[in-house]
Amino acid sequence: MPKVTEQYRVARRQEIADAALRAFRRKGFHATSMAEIIAESGLSAGAIYGHYPSKESLVVDVASRIVDARIADIEKLATLDPMPPPPALPRTIVTAMQHELGAPGIMLQMWGEGVTDPAIRELAASVVHRLRATMGRYVSLWQQRTHGLDPAEADALGAEQSVLVVAAVQSYIVQTSLIPGFDGDAYLRVQEKYLPR
Repeated sequence: MPKVTEQYRVARRQEIADAALRAFRRKGFHATSMAEIIAESGLSAGAIYGHYPSKESLVVDVASRIVDARIADIEKLATLDPMPPPPALPRTIVTAMQHELGAPGIMLQMWGEGVTDPAIRELAASVVHRLRATMGRYVSLWQQRTHGLDPAEADALGAEQSVLVVAAVQSYIVQTSLIPGFDGDAYLRVQEKYLPR
């Protein structure tokens, strides 16, 4: 029997995660069953459960992939010269998230599950910490390049301001998910105007 390579396993997990994300877009995280994810993937139940023992483990992996992609987006912006100012980060993140998820309400559902599910809560907390760290590094680098701050002062500002940038993204997700007629573009313009530079 041919040996399954790590590359094959990674590709298969990606295929399953993509199928789960499509299913979550249609019905949301909570209402989507493993049977629906299996049907969406076109794979056998054994193939799915061989990679993900539960829906929760699949949700954790899908959410981690989404966050990894957003962190990569921010790191890519940091290579530009000039770098976009930090108040542009919330728009970059929510635009990419909407493209990937269809609607960011899936993230809000995941946070809700985290209230009672320790694994989801741990993931949500790690997401916040990772995003704050990435944005803090971005703000620090921007402050050094744009305002000539020394690294220690820039790092301190980055740590403070990253909290505001993450909060702006979280607030967008909550409001666009819960408030009918929420004007996301107007919200982002206000953030771009008032977030510190």
